[in-house]
Amino acid sequence: MRIVQALAFAAAATLSLNAFADPSVAPASATASAVIDASTHSAYRLTQDEAEHMRGTFRLTDGRTITVTNRMNKLFVDLDGKREELVPVAPKKFVTRDTGARIAFNQVPFADEVVVDQAVR
Repeated sequence: MRIVQALAFAAAATLSLNAFADPSVAPASATASAVIDASTHSAYRLTQDEAEHMRGTFRLTDGRTITVTNRMNKLFVDLDGKREELVPVAPKKFVTRDTGARIAFNQVPFADEVVVDQAVR
């Protein structure tokens, strides 16, 4: 009988110690299982009107062209033969969802200058 009580006490003590553990320190198995890229999450949202006025084909300084299209209030870019969603991170700045390329427009709406910074992930 005392063994059962001792095991119950040990289990309760373990649970209570875990309650006081620092949540910022996760076990190695938890940190390796999930990677979240905060750059693709943003509190900034485009309106449908803003998205419609961002559409167009833009020539880059290196000779390439990109095409920006929209569906409702989401923007998409055709860049180097790949279509990706543009995630707004600021009123004139976007990040592509898959490759992480940063795209900045000089003005919204009716941009006439676009800068693309293709970051390597």
